[in-house]
Amino acid sequence: MTGWDAVWFFIISFTIAAALPGAGQGALIAQVMSRGGRNAVPFAIGMVSGNFLWLTAAVLGLSQLALRFEPVCIAVKWLGVAYLIFLAFRLWNAGAMPSVPRETDKAQGFLSGAFLTIGNPKAVVFFGAILPHAFDMGALSLQQLSFILIGGVSIDLAVQTVYVLVAERARRLVQSERHMRIVNRCSAGIITGSAVMIASRT
Repeated sequence: MTGWDAVWFFIISFTIAAALPGAGQGALIAQVMSRGGRNAVPFAIGMVSGNFLWLTAAVLGLSQLALRFEPVCIAVKWLGVAYLIFLAFRLWNAGAMPSVPRETDKAQGFLSGAFLTIGNPKAVVFFGAILPHAFDMGALSLQQLSFILIGGVSIDLAVQTVYVLVAERARRLVQSERHMRIVNRCSAGIITGSAVMIASRT
């Protein structure tokens, strides 16, 4: 591929991959609907950070090495599942109005989002399959390396931000306390479903 062809191939492929809805996006939307967009930001950043780790591993040619640590990733996955179930329980019993997030809540949200993506080592296989079609991985320049990493994070962050903004707009349509409690319980169900999807993922 020529230079610009490679750039556009990477941007389009990465955008499609980031935009495809999955368990992580389901959990993110549920958190926004029940707790507000601002409270869900740490979770989204955690998701992006986990993907950045796998993207870095793919760029550095560490895909096979990363897969050797799959048992560790599986343990991380179960930590993420456990936190999602805990979060679903809290939402089910939550009041109508979201509470102001504490620092511990922010840290837990970040770690939960990161665990979800780090717990899926096959992401590095996807990145490893896409990148060679756009770049010569054996002769990456510093400029290309920077573009892949910064571009990948920027695209992923932009896509998750769109998810947050759309969910936040939908949330604002819910006015009454009764409806907010229904949203909380529906969100708890969605998060539980996301946890089950992640737990069953091989």
